[in-house]
Amino acid sequence: MNLIITGATGYVGRNLISLFLKSTNHKLFAIVRGNAKLPKEVEVINDDADLEVNLISANPDIVIHLASYVTSKAELEEFDKLVDANIIFGNRLLYALKNTSIKHFINVGTFAEYHFNDGDLNPTYLYAATKTAFKSVLKYYSELKGFKYVHVVPYSIYGGVDRQKKIMDILFESLDAEKPTDTSQGIQNLDFIHINDVVEFFLRLVDKISDVKNNDVLYLGTGKTYTLREVSTLIEKLTNKKMNINWGAHPPRERDTFYACAPIGKIQNVLGWKPNISLLEGLKLKFAEYKDIS
Repeated sequence: MNLIITGATGYVGRNLISLFLKSTNHKLFAIVRGNAKLPKEVEVINDDADLEVNLISANPDIVIHLASYVTSKAELEEFDKLVDANIIFGNRLLYALKNTSIKHFINVGTFAEYHFNDGDLNPTYLYAATKTAFKSVLKYYSELKGFKYVHVVPYSIYGGVDRQKKIMDILFESLDAEKPTDTSQGIQNLDFIHINDVVEFFLRLVDKISDVKNNDVLYLGTGKTYTLREVSTLIEKLTNKKMNINWGAHPPRERDTFYACAPIGKIQNVLGWKPNISLLEGLKLKFAEYKDIS
């Protein structure tokens, strides 16, 4: 099977490619901008004027669309980056795919598209709004070309190493720190899923893609929530260290998310899959990584 991954050099993309190379015989392609270091087994397609020609040559069966620009900011200087990465690039990709034999398009969104966690689209941030807008573009090309598409909605991913700091990194860095770390009140209830579970899910989804309905939404989380304060308590007990955190130093952001829990019944029923790593087990893995790099 020919499989194209966008966002291959990002946090999830790097881990996903590593797992696919170890566990599958799929032919992997990655669409990148500029110079990118990827395993030699991955065929690189540059996002340039030859994109359409190269995609026709690759003739993918499945596309996993991970590429995005992520920010909670809504300032004017962020607007062009958000629209370019989250709408224009996706449109250019779909246009270039129209003369291929693509069968399935896996679109990766965000739980921030569902502000009240009720399944109704209601973007929390401008970033989430651009991801929601892309859904209409995707529907248009699906109707035009006749391929099937599915939306994957990841919740709070942690574990491994990412160039962009996540809340877990901030919490671990505050352990026995000399200076206090300013944070929010820490009362957000979030669904934390380990990166290893995330990439294992995509492996299962690719294998079972024919079982998923067109335009379906798959919520990727654990189905359990913890407040940031509860997470910090678990980390302190696990490490026997004290966090130096100034809770409440940062006021809540406009339209911040205070409750986000993945309804995971569909991924269990349709794909026969559920996450294997509990939060405590994931924190142990994260602590081992933290000790290696500190």
